[in-house]
Amino acid sequence: MRFRFAYASHPDWSVAVEECALLLQRYAGDERYVRNANLGFLYLTDALVDHAEQILATLKLRTGIPNWVGASGVGICATGVEFYEEPAIAVMLASFAPGTFNVFSGAQRPPTLGTRTDAGADAAFTALVHADPHSPDLPELLVDMGNKVASGYLFGGISNGRSKAVQIADRVLSGGLSGVVFSSDVRLVSRVSQGVHRLPGATRHKVTRATNNLIVELDGRRAFDVLLEDAGIRERPALQVSANGGAREDFTKVRQQLQSLGRQGLFVGIEPVAGPGYRERTPREDYVVRHVVALDPAKGVVAIAAQVDEEQTVSFCTRDEAAARKDLIRICAEIRDHLHEHGEKSGVPAEAKGAVYVTCLARGSHMFGEANEELGLIQRQLGNVPLVGFYANGEIGGQNLYGFTGVLTVFY
Repeated sequence: MRFRFAYASHPDWSVAVEECALLLQRYAGDERYVRNANLGFLYLTDALVDHAEQILATLKLRTGIPNWVGASGVGICATGVEFYEEPAIAVMLASFAPGTFNVFSGAQRPPTLGTRTDAGADAAFTALVHADPHSPDLPELLVDMGNKVASGYLFGGISNGRSKAVQIADRVLSGGLSGVVFSSDVRLVSRVSQGVHRLPGATRHKVTRATNNLIVELDGRRAFDVLLEDAGIRERPALQVSANGGAREDFTKVRQQLQSLGRQGLFVGIEPVAGPGYRERTPREDYVVRHVVALDPAKGVVAIAAQVDEEQTVSFCTRDEAAARKDLIRICAEIRDHLHEHGEKSGVPAEAKGAVYVTCLARGSHMFGEANEELGLIQRQLGNVPLVGFYANGEIGGQNLYGFTGVLTVFY
């Protein structure tokens, strides 16, 4: 049976909650939707974040569910619709077998690795994770959390807001990580959709010389020269001879072409180190994306918004709407195929019960051209699957912190 879900937008938090409560109640008599829900998902925009405790308390009272997870963002997601920079909430009520999920936070520890459920499954297998944007050493925290679940796979995102950001883990809180750990009995499939693609002429390169965030050499060549080649820029700097007979390179024409490319966005895709179980959930080639923040043509150096290490594999990337659409359709197709294959193996049709979608602040109408188009595309691909989520300040997939991506997780 499908999860119950609802969403509402209203400047008065109590009215928004009441609208959601009434919608959730309408599902109670529909045999296609779960009745005895025991876990609630709550996402709210930052316009209502000051009322988060009242919203959560009211939902607990109206539904009778004590366990809740969620986060705040400048935008939130629901089936076929987005709410961006306006007061709104999205709620989903799920039903899982007792003992197959555990809400965690700094005040609530998840089951230790190796713990078994009464049915003999791994009690800590995977986790939905929400993170505070101000947490120090966040990448290290994610790796540590990933090592606490048997699959090594996490999904979720970083909460955000103009004034403040909150997380929900049975109560409203901030700081560190929180969320819910699922046992291996909980069936889910998760995919990451990139919002960028390699430059038309780009290939994978090994970093052969780097310092902090500076890529000096790729494949033993100057990084800047490799970038020009991958971008299809054949223009080379002209030599200018000064009055005293000296000469220097003039990068004016090269710079103009790079600026044209930069208006689309110029990035470096860094291939992550895959943890245990990661490849089964993200079978395609994968990379995390970071901005190119500066270029030094004279020294041949490319500076990016992250530390890079020698021996890592990178690619130069850009972004556009067509590529983002194509890749989002791709992950939806992979999820459909996964459900079909599971149904054939088990002999029982696999139905999508509900979904959580965490997407980047830079996506939505900014990338897809129109409001609701990103969520509408998912709806057209997967049908009217109950879905909630938010626009994150960084997306979590595996043990990696992404940017410009959408992380779609479907329970079945």
